[in-house]
Amino acid sequence: MALIGLDIGTTGAKATIFDEQGRILSYEYGEYDVTTNEHGHFELDPRVVWRTVKGIIKKANKKAGNINIKALCTSSFGEAYVMLDKAGAELGNTPIYMDKRGEKECEDLVGIVGAMEIMNITGHPPHPMYSISKLMWQHKNNPAIIERTAKILFYGDYILHKLGGQYIADYSLAARTMCFDIGSKEWSKNIIEAAGLDPRIFPETKATGTVVGEITPSLADELGINKGIKLVLGGHDQIMAAVGAGVTEPGRAVNGIGTVDCITPVFKGTRINNSMLKSSYASVPFLFEDIYVTYAFNMTGGSLLKWFRDTFASKDKEIAERDNLKIYHILDNEMPKDPTDLFVLPHFVGSSTPNPDIHAKGAIINLTLGTERGTIYKACMEGETFEMKHNIEVLEANDISIGELRTVGGGSRSPQWLQIRADILGKKIAAMEFEEAGTLGTAILAGVAAGSYDSISEAASALSKIKNYYYPDGKRREYYNERYEKYKLLYNLLKAVR
Repeated sequence: MALIGLDIGTTGAKATIFDEQGRILSYEYGEYDVTTNEHGHFELDPRVVWRTVKGIIKKANKKAGNINIKALCTSSFGEAYVMLDKAGAELGNTPIYMDKRGEKECEDLVGIVGAMEIMNITGHPPHPMYSISKLMWQHKNNPAIIERTAKILFYGDYILHKLGGQYIADYSLAARTMCFDIGSKEWSKNIIEAAGLDPRIFPETKATGTVVGEITPSLADELGINKGIKLVLGGHDQIMAAVGAGVTEPGRAVNGIGTVDCITPVFKGTRINNSMLKSSYASVPFLFEDIYVTYAFNMTGGSLLKWFRDTFASKDKEIAERDNLKIYHILDNEMPKDPTDLFVLPHFVGSSTPNPDIHAKGAIINLTLGTERGTIYKACMEGETFEMKHNIEVLEANDISIGELRTVGGGSRSPQWLQIRADILGKKIAAMEFEEAGTLGTAILAGVAAGSYDSISEAASALSKIKNYYYPDGKRREYYNERYEKYKLLYNLLKAVR
């Protein structure tokens, strides 16, 4: 018997088939494109995502030997919705979290409801990246599409629906709309009406881990998989990564270093105050009653290194691919051993927490004619880590403690970057044995729903294993602490010269 974990990301989807002991039987990845234009629009075509997901399920199942599958669960990025008509057909592309549309609409909503009232209801400080702002923009600029919309779903829930599930969203993805009442676990009629939208387009909501249906027989035949697979409601990718990394109790945190760099700490009770509002930290429902997480994040995590690779090492990338080498390993070997004297402000697609500013710009400072490529590359890692240190500093001032930091995602494969994190953050950093923790988290939830495990906490503790620890070096930490105080000045100084 086996379990499938699906992780629906911004630029690709992953399907992992596990046995009931958490061992990987097969893995498949499928990539798709985010389309963009000069107006700051960033969109996904949900139909392409769905075709990609079907393809990777079929391939993963074939690789696993057409094993009998008990349950399937999804993880997905947030702040993005799919509009569906009465027949369940997709109505156009999805504006994703990086999309600049919705800024004026968010301001209008705040003017009607009030910033603190929005946060009191939803647990989320107002920000144009959230779905309600994009829906308001659609209502104003594409009213015909909104009129045809019977329901919206979020990407993880959308995939479950296409597989045969009901129109149901989980609490964690619903919360990222900025119109979901995290206290009552219902849609906020007050906010939705203030936004000028019809409450009927919002789906029913249920707790993460709820069974929402079974795969349709015709689709099972199309994909070559067995019938009767339970479809289990997953959640926001950062929550699923926390489960897969064994971070299920207050005081622990997971750091997902993927396209976005995000630290997700777990804590008891909401944190709703002016400091959290100003810094744009949300309180998102977690798996258990009165337990929440927040997301401390920067939009350019691994994508900053990808930008560096494509800008400064495009020819090397071609050579590496030809010779079956890893370009990031080549760049890692070019890095100087000692900390750099450069500063990189990693606001290349705006600034997120704790200085929310969609107009912020990135910068590389202290360059000379003697600066080498490897030094800039390392400084990108340092700058991104300084940004996360600033986040941790603000979170801990709000009584959100972070002890050991467990790392997952593509960035956790770099020992150099994890050591930089330990030195700058001053914390013990754990690299997990299974880096794609999101799909392990979904497999855990699928297994609990199917009766393979007694509880989420028990399964997470048993299946999430640590590969290595990285500890702060005293001398480097002292140097970085001095640099950090200067780093904190950069955002406001550069804001003045945009």
